[in-house]
Amino acid sequence: MKKELTQMIIESVHEVFLAFLFLEVKPGPAVVKPDDQLYKAPESETTSIVNFSGGLAGGVHLAAPLHVALELASALADEKFETMDRTAADGYGELANIVAGGIQTKLSGKFGNINLTPPTVISGTDYKMQYKSNFDSIKQYFKSEVGIFYVEFFFFIEGYKSFK
Repeated sequence: MKKELTQMIIESVHEVFLAFLFLEVKPGPAVVKPDDQLYKAPESETTSIVNFSGGLAGGVHLAAPLHVALELASALADEKFETMDRTAADGYGELANIVAGGIQTKLSGKFGNINLTPPTVISGTDYKMQYKSNFDSIKQYFKSEVGIFYVEFFFFIEGYKSFK
């Protein structure tokens, strides 16, 4: 199942980045949270969060250094952003929302109706996010012409450990 979930992330990001940003992305390594570790939220300069509820608990993080997040938001809006103001944050959040929607669509056949929350964008380094510690997580890194970023799918699926 780990390979299947990783492939869903790769496909969703690839489709979104080509269709909306006209950017080619190359997948890098995937990092799976070890079973014996508690879940920790990502540490990044800029993170957009879209949570899942319904048939699946969890969500998606789009995480990047600030300069990469600004470039991605700029590519989506076709407008240059110098700071993570409200407009840039809306663009970066919408990008995470579209990626999460692609993953949601791919998962719905297996887990039923999955609802998405509106995206939240956190930028800076002086914050702390708290999540349930029992989430599993797959972080898929990507390289693009604007820089490196990752998409993390964090989730709780009853019996997931037995599917590996």
